[in-house]
Order: sequence, then structure tokens, then C-alpha cells
Amino acid sequence: MLETLKFTFRIIKKRPLRSLLTILQVGLGVWIVAVILSLNFGATGRLDAVENAYGNSLAKLSVSRSEEFGGERMMVRTASAFRYEDLAKLRQSEYIDQAFVFQDMWMQRILVDGTAYSIQTVAETTSEYAEAMGLELVEGQFFTRADEEQKNRVVLVSEVIAKQLFPNQSAVGKIIDLGNFGEGNMEFEVIGVYKQQSPLLSFFISEVYLIFPLGTTRAWLSLDSEFGYQNIYIKSKPGRIYEAVQDARTLLADRALDDLEVDGQYLHEANRWMAEQVATISFFMGAFAFIAVLVSAIGILSIMLVSVVERTREIGLRQALGASKASIIGQILNESLAFSLGGSVLGLVVAALTARRLLSAIVEEMMYSQFGDVGGLHPLAAVLAVVVAVAMGQLFGLYPAWQAAKLAPVDALREG
Repeated sequence: MLETLKFTFRIIKKRPLRSLLTILQVGLGVWIVAVILSLNFGATGRLDAVENAYGNSLAKLSVSRSEEFGGERMMVRTASAFRYEDLAKLRQSEYIDQAFVFQDMWMQRILVDGTAYSIQTVAETTSEYAEAMGLELVEGQFFTRADEEQKNRVVLVSEVIAKQLFPNQSAVGKIIDLGNFGEGNMEFEVIGVYKQQSPLLSFFISEVYLIFPLGTTRAWLSLDSEFGYQNIYIKSKPGRIYEAVQDARTLLADRALDDLEVDGQYLHEANRWMAEQVATISFFMGAFAFIAVLVSAIGILSIMLVSVVERTREIGLRQALGASKASIIGQILNESLAFSLGGSVLGLVVAALTARRLLSAIVEEMMYSQFGDVGGLHPLAAVLAVVVAVAMGQLFGLYPAWQAAKLAPVDALREG
């Protein structure tokens, strides 16, 4: 075996430029396949992480009406219809574990030690939010229902914001002034720091950086206590989300007047829709990868055919000295394997160096920025890219190998 490999590499070294071009061609195909497979595995991995964390148990309720657009019926969300007391009604359902309101607010101005900052999104929510969404605390604690009912001025900050506002120190116990209401600043004490949740959840619930107890800012500003909410989120018992939404429709029937109805949007359906988009994009990009691999394989086919023609006399001599057809075929396939493996190594090295940056650009331009960092070269993608390259190389090397084995020794020597 070792002698066969040495002989194969001696043959390749005799034609360095042609061999290098073939290896580059294979490397290009491997690079493209590895990057596209890494995109698919990275994106689906992010979606699977969300699905595994929450399963088929989260839904967002809204009051909507059915309207016709272009011949199709669509649900159109209406104005805020839910009230705080609706949460107690929903807790009566045997299928609902938690129900919470999550009211996001955009572009809030805060003051920390006299320095003003603008925070893109903050939210008010109820105490059930932390458990329902599996919020992970870095330090401190989440607020309680007592904080919520008493409108205590406490706040949780995301880990990202905590590091920016309070570098190299604990954020718990620090004071944040909320200062964009025009009636003086309100002081809030930081009681906890939480890890930012997956950006993919923003398709379902907003990604926020500060979390206040529900109604806290409104209470201290003496605003209308009968404020309505556009959505209520529910977490069901595992796998019972459809029954939970049906119960919610019954329990909140008084909110659906005239032609209105309580409608449910499901997290796992949003994930499934995104997975379909990833699959579609991967399919079309996979077509380019297939073309690249096919071109690489044709390159191996052509160079092996040329090699067989150039080595006709050598093949005839080997046959005359007793070489079997199997050994001739094996020799040609070994050369094809060497090109495939050489191109694979080159392609994987380039993919490892460029995949993360390239995938980030693809996600930003062709998919959704919420996917965030889908990673770099995926190990399984690397393995599959090599397997595809080797398989195609061997497949397209069979014809030249068979042609070489078919040569009669006398004819081969005469042609040589």
C-alpha cells in the first residue's frame, strides 16, 4: 500500500502545474460545500436550541378580526383589548401553567451617575415572565408579585447593559433614573442582571435590555390604571398549547365582541416557518455547491483521461509484467483519491479561515439578523464536504480507470 502511494505521488509530481490546478478546483468545490452546509447546520442549530428550550408550549394571544385581502382571509390585530385581571382568568385553565403581560417600550432615556443613555427597547412585565421564558439570572433576583402589585421601583438589566453601565462591578443595588417622561426623573433600583435571550425569540417576543414590573412607570406618573394590553402570553403544560389557546378563547370571550375573536400565535410555528426559510435558502445555495462539486469532479475526470493517454506505454508495460486489471484500476483511482484529498485539505483550511465572516454576511443579507452568530466551519459540514469530494472523485475516476484496464498490452505498447 505504501509503495502504491509513493508511486501515485511520483506520478503527480511529474505534472505539478496540472496537478495543482486540479487540487485548486477540488478545493474550491469543498470550500463552497463546507460553507453552505455550515450555514444550514448553524442556523438550524440555533432554531433547535429555541425549540428545545421552549418546546410546543408558548403562544401569544391577541384580539383580532378576520378580513379579506386579495381574496384571502387574514387575521388583523386590533387595538389593546386585554386587561390585567384577564391573567387571573387564564390561570383557571387546567392547560395553562403561566400567563403574563409583556409590554415593550422603544427608545427610553436613562440616567446613570449623571450620564444619559438611550436604550432601544425596555419592557414592563409580570412576575410570571421569568419562569415562563426560562430567564437566566447572572446575579440578583427577579421581582415578585408583591413588587408588581405595590408598584415598587425596581428594575432588572441585561448582562450586556450591566457591563456597559457598571463595568467591573456588581450592578445590583445601583440606581437607574428613567428620565424621558417630562415630569422629573424616577429612580429605580437594580435588583438583578439577566442573560440576554436568543435573538430568534424577537420574532415572537421583543428582545429588551431593561425589565420593569408591570405598570410601575404608569403608577408613578399617575397615568390611567385601566391601560389595555395588546397581547397576553401563555405557557401551557408540555404539548398542550392548542388546548390552552382554546381555553383562553372561552375564558376571555368577553374581550371578543362583534366580529372580533381571541387569536393565538404559536412560537413553534414561527420556528417552523423560519426553518422552512433556512431550508429554501440552503437548497438554492446548495445548487451552486453541487455545480462546484460537479465541475471539480469533471476536472478530475479530464485530467485522469489525459493521464491515461499519456501513460499508455507505461500501462502496457505493467500489464506485460503481470499487473492485473484490478491493480491498474486501483492505481488510477489512487491518483483520483490523492487529488480529492489534497483539494479537501485546501478547501477546509480556507473554509476554517473564512467561514465565520462569510456566514455572518450571508445571514445579514439573505436571512435574518436575529440568527446572530451561526458559528464558523461546522465539524459535520467538514466531514460531509470531504466525503462528497472523495465520492465524486472516485466516481468520476472510474471511467478513466476502466479505460486504462481495458488496454491490451500489445496495443498499449504499440500506441506508446
